[in-house]
Amino acid sequence: MISLTRSGESSGPVGGNPHKARVAILSPNVLGFTGGINRAQPGLGMMYLGAVLERRGHEVFLRDFAAEGYERQVQIDERMLLIGESEEDISAYLKDIRPDYVGISILFSNLASSAHTIASLSKRAFPDVPVIIGGNHVNAKAEEMMAENPAVDFAMIRECDFTFADLIDRLQSGGGFRDVPGIVYREGGRIIRNRTTTMVSRMDDLPFPARHLINMDKYFNIGKFHNPFSRHPRVANVMCSRGCPEHCTFCTTPTMWGSSIRWRSPQNVADEIKLCIDAYGVGEIQFEDDTLTLNRKKLLELCDLIEPLNIKWNTVNGIKVNYHSGDAEVQEHMFRRMAEAGCYQVCLAIESGNQSLLDNLVQKNLDLAVVPQTITAAKKAGIQVHSFFMVGFPGETIEDMEATVDYAMNLDLDSYSLSLYNPLPGTPLFDYARNNGFLVDDFREDRILYAKSNIKIPEFQPEQVERKVSEWNKRLNSKALAQNPAGFENHYGRFLRENDVDIFQKNS
Repeated sequence: MISLTRSGESSGPVGGNPHKARVAILSPNVLGFTGGINRAQPGLGMMYLGAVLERRGHEVFLRDFAAEGYERQVQIDERMLLIGESEEDISAYLKDIRPDYVGISILFSNLASSAHTIASLSKRAFPDVPVIIGGNHVNAKAEEMMAENPAVDFAMIRECDFTFADLIDRLQSGGGFRDVPGIVYREGGRIIRNRTTTMVSRMDDLPFPARHLINMDKYFNIGKFHNPFSRHPRVANVMCSRGCPEHCTFCTTPTMWGSSIRWRSPQNVADEIKLCIDAYGVGEIQFEDDTLTLNRKKLLELCDLIEPLNIKWNTVNGIKVNYHSGDAEVQEHMFRRMAEAGCYQVCLAIESGNQSLLDNLVQKNLDLAVVPQTITAAKKAGIQVHSFFMVGFPGETIEDMEATVDYAMNLDLDSYSLSLYNPLPGTPLFDYARNNGFLVDDFREDRILYAKSNIKIPEFQPEQVERKVSEWNKRLNSKALAQNPAGFENHYGRFLRENDVDIFQKNS
């Protein structure tokens, strides 16, 4: 059991007040691919945590080790890179800031190894400093991660914008922490999960993400945002809502964020965007919502508010294709207002061209028959239409995958991202793949990337499948280039000259 007081080498609580603490919130090094577009963007989760902690009077340190050490890219095998700061630099940073608490944000499974390294380095430098982990991967793997690494003292489950700060407050004041919702902790030799969790019900109660605590200029200089093909060099990522009513079996959103859609007020979102423009010179917003277009009323109100800001924006996380498709006029009006308010591109989450697979395996509530109508409506409004497709689902053959490519080829899309299915821990489809022997023999959770084949495909080795997907990506985007050379060159020309039409292959 950890001590709840700091060792003698600590600089002590902020300002001598025992209820204030120095809290570090850290994002680990990331995996990437040689020659790939390896993305770097500020973590909204850690910035929200930082903002809540600051509001409560704590001193907060945010650091993204991957972004700060982006130029350090270490080859770990023939194709994969580890991107970010060295262990020596991480240790030096921790010793410099001398935190009272260390939080580690683990959004993706491929961050877990680096997160364990940070936890161990922190514990080596400051044995009495509690280490707390959280994020999508932790939501599914908290007990396993804590059992694997005794340096991890606590884990946070689901949303923890406020409960993380509650835990810090309790630990700092010497109070009991066992009733803090959504925590996993050690007691003797046991690891105990508090089954009570809370969700943020009033989204406007959240302060704006603490961008002032992170090195925004570093992200601008790297220029590899969620959508790396940005219209402006200074980009901010924003979320208007949390949750998703869908239950796609490959997705972590339902278990992490819930099935109820919780929107911030459009005015609150517009105020954040205005702040991003004024404080950081941002010229583009990338909305990270899973369901931005579901609540059309709030979306249209937001369009009214941000249109005067003259800012470009897009939907990088994908929107559901068939929302409002039952009334073509309503859908066309929605896209027209989006375009007038600065939307230059939507990403449609289509996933597969196999209706039976969508219905039965993926359980995505999407009738492929409505896809052309939605594409037409968006393009009619002057919006570019990008698409997300996945292949390599459990049980798929190469022929099945080729059928999805053929389906995609026949759509009037402006560009494509075709990726390999990612078996994400905590999802029903991951359990199905693991329990039925579909995972490759050398499967590792910390090697899950969209360009890596993790599912057995009959008669093909993983490397062969990866080459196939790369070839299909080139084929799809070569078709889009030939179909609209001027539009393609206008949006992607700089990247084409630096790379080739494989630029849309997703790595992470």
